[in-house]
Amino acid sequence: MREKIQVIAVIIVIVILAGGAGYYIYSDFVKHRVSDMPDNSGVRAEGTGDFKVEQIPIEDNVSAPIPDLARAINISADLPEDARKIARENIEKLIVELKQNPNSFDSWLELAIYRKMISDYEGAKEIWGYTSKMAPNDAISFNNLGDLYAYYLKDSAKAEENFLKALENGPDQVYVYRNVHDFYLNVMKDEAKAKKILEDGIKANPGASQDLQNLLKSY
Repeated sequence: MREKIQVIAVIIVIVILAGGAGYYIYSDFVKHRVSDMPDNSGVRAEGTGDFKVEQIPIEDNVSAPIPDLARAINISADLPEDARKIARENIEKLIVELKQNPNSFDSWLELAIYRKMISDYEGAKEIWGYTSKMAPNDAISFNNLGDLYAYYLKDSAKAEENFLKALENGPDQVYVYRNVHDFYLNVMKDEAKAKKILEDGIKANPGASQDLQNLLKSY
């Protein structure tokens, strides 16, 4: 069931991306890109309606090797033809951009999303591993790695490690608590840890945790 939902979500997001809206998905959450900032600014805006602009500190010298931009584009047969075409075009476009500006944090994140969309999970892992070195104090790359390891690469230990790092980096990111809760509940089958994560999120974000409070009530 999750795989079917993911395919539907992928199609929707590809259509949005292709329409020039400039949206990124970060583990089922949509965050607005700030279009008038330079590509390597490390700036993101969050949420819908009233939202905050956040500066992401980017490391100048990343010790990890740059992901292979010559990696083959092998698209999953599960995607419909239109979505396959859009994904290929955007991957090729992002590769060109990154060859010109390999320090573009946003472009790397977007390329990883497309790699995941076409079921190139190893390619997505390589890129998010790299962006986690570009912005080691940010939550997004670690959260996405947690999701990738949990539901696609089936490595629960790595998933937990990355999810907890995302929480350490972003204790104010309520969506990460929700993702970690779902991981503990649905993958690890550990209701006690799932409940504890909700409680931690509510304590850390008393004014912005209604979603977590509603989940906790279900217990």
